[in-house]
Amino acid sequence: MIALVKGRLFKKDTSGTVIVDSGSVGYRIFVSLNTLFALPEEGEDVTLHTVTVVREDAMNLYGFAEPEEMKFFNLLVQVKGVGPRLALSLLSGIKTRDLANAISKQDSGWICAVPGVGRKTAERIILELKDKVEPMEGYAKPSSLGLDEQIAADVVSALVNLGYRASDSRASLGRIMEGREDPLPFNELIRKCLADLTGRKANG
Repeated sequence: MIALVKGRLFKKDTSGTVIVDSGSVGYRIFVSLNTLFALPEEGEDVTLHTVTVVREDAMNLYGFAEPEEMKFFNLLVQVKGVGPRLALSLLSGIKTRDLANAISKQDSGWICAVPGVGRKTAERIILELKDKVEPMEGYAKPSSLGLDEQIAADVVSALVNLGYRASDSRASLGRIMEGREDPLPFNELIRKCLADLTGRKANG
């Protein structure tokens, strides 16, 4: 099986696929958005750790900028009901560090904020992987936001559907709620988070 691909980054796009030209062969590789954003510009050299998934009708390569992300991919696809595409969606919506802590702290609200991941799937991921991952630094539970867990998850999910990363959306929600004791309506939270995220993007 192909475990590593090195070559020139021929093409990358926001659909989550890249093509790496290794000289005589161009490999089409599926990647998470976190890996996609970490890659260099087209035409530059790149190295991706890869997992080969063979099915009856296809053989696909999944690539990762970091070994830790590949480790989590291999764990996720062992969970019943989680295939390679859903595993990539999870790794696109949540940084590896945050996913590790969400699983360790049994925070299903954050996990099911990723589009395509329902509450039952999030709880199954926690149940099957909670003893297989180690917690990492830099994580805040949704309860620290001063919001009901489901409301926080709904806000993050809405922002993700608008094109923002789950980790950035939750960080924005934390900034909006910092020092605030009174809850805000859902629509007001979305409006304030959008203003915060748009402002940071314009300044970044």
